[in-house]
Amino acid sequence: MTEGKEQLILFSVPKLEKTQRRRIARTAPTSGECVLSRRDRLSRRNRLIVARYYYWTELQRRRWDDTMRILADREFFIEERTVSNILLEEDAYYRELINNEITRRQLRRTYPGFDWN
Repeated sequence: MTEGKEQLILFSVPKLEKTQRRRIARTAPTSGECVLSRRDRLSRRNRLIVARYYYWTELQRRRWDDTMRILADREFFIEERTVSNILLEEDAYYRELINNEITRRQLRRTYPGFDWN
């Protein structure tokens, strides 16, 4: 060996440079209505359940028991009893949907988060 210590360099290591923090643009949701309270949320959920019930029974022509199972187990994850109670409470809205013969397109515009095809 020689007097000085020699280093064997197998590869070159790049220098790490400090980068500036990147800012993430955050925007507020752009929904038409602002839901402030639990009561508002439940009211909107209940109307959506009625609209989905209308869709499954009137537009898709499903049986009542199949529709209840779909709403309770697949879409809203609540008890069938809760769904039937909501349908009783929101009967006026259901009658409004039937009397106005609401179409899939109108439902899609009102509730864009669900599949109405």
